[in-house]
Amino acid sequence: TLISYPSGYSEDISKALGLYYTQGMPMDTWAVNEKILSEDALLEQANSVLNETEKMLNHELNQLKKGLLFCYFQSSDIIQHMFWRYIDPKHPLHEKDAPARYKDMIYQWYEKLDKILGNVLKEIGSSDTLIVLSDHGFDSFRRAVHINTWLRKNGFLFLMDPGAKSGRELLHDIDWLKTKAYAIGFGGIYINRLGREPKGIVNPGKETEKIKHEIIAKIKKWKDDKSNAAVINNVYTREEIFWGPYADQTPDIYLGFNIGYRASWQTALGAVPEILIEDNLKKWSGSHLFDPVLIPGIIFANKKITKDDPSIYDIVPTILKTIGLADEKIKHMKLDGTSLWEIK
Repeated sequence: TLISYPSGYSEDISKALGLYYTQGMPMDTWAVNEKILSEDALLEQANSVLNETEKMLNHELNQLKKGLLFCYFQSSDIIQHMFWRYIDPKHPLHEKDAPARYKDMIYQWYEKLDKILGNVLKEIGSSDTLIVLSDHGFDSFRRAVHINTWLRKNGFLFLMDPGAKSGRELLHDIDWLKTKAYAIGFGGIYINRLGREPKGIVNPGKETEKIKHEIIAKIKKWKDDKSNAAVINNVYTREEIFWGPYADQTPDIYLGFNIGYRASWQTALGAVPEILIEDNLKKWSGSHLFDPVLIPGIIFANKKITKDDPSIYDIVPTILKTIGLADEKIKHMKLDGTSLWEIK
């Protein structure tokens, strides 16, 4: 299996720095959720990954004379997923008397990354461009939301056994001859459309749009019985956020959750639990699966960003323009973003 390009690059890195953790190997967060692995063991792993990544970055910085260098740091994301409950008093697993080092863990990791960033700034030249990018923010995941259960209770989804309390994962127990909409993934709702779904019953066009608008109107009013708080901050139609040749295969509706609420693990796998919402009792307590307007990512740069409301879509055209590609060639690519700054 090719894990690097050029094909010998991964071997060259291992010879220079030793064996290393490869991108795509998951850290053992689920073992922590299941109380098989301790937080300290996870931290040891996360620190090991961080140290290896920093070594690779420094190795390449020392060799690079000109061109583009990209380095991805994953550990801060994992730390926030697993330690957010220590900084949120409202989280059901918050520990008021937890060790101070756990309460400060997220802040400590930002300090570690700030130090790495400081070292990079010392190494690069005055004419070099540096961009620090996060594709999302973070906040607390307090309550798990079962979307298929909501669809069932509101008459859009049916089980083969009408008296069943719940339905299994991977949409196994769905009665497709009656179901008009279903959910799978972390917030997507699909209309059971004739011609797209194998057992679709909803006609494309007016009937599909009618059901979409019914779902949107109802789900926007969804309140948590426990707190009376709004579960949904925003609802997006497919046409608002997806485009391209495969847009028709994407969710017809996408939910933007309020802070504290997130599509459940069961929803992601297409299950239909008995209850609508439950406390998140997993140590995976931080999330970014909320309405993106509530947790935007960040862009820092050592050049003045002149574009209002910068977006992740702007990164590619910015890089292409910075390395000298002509505006006409960039325009010809029909990219969604534009450069964050003008090149003088």
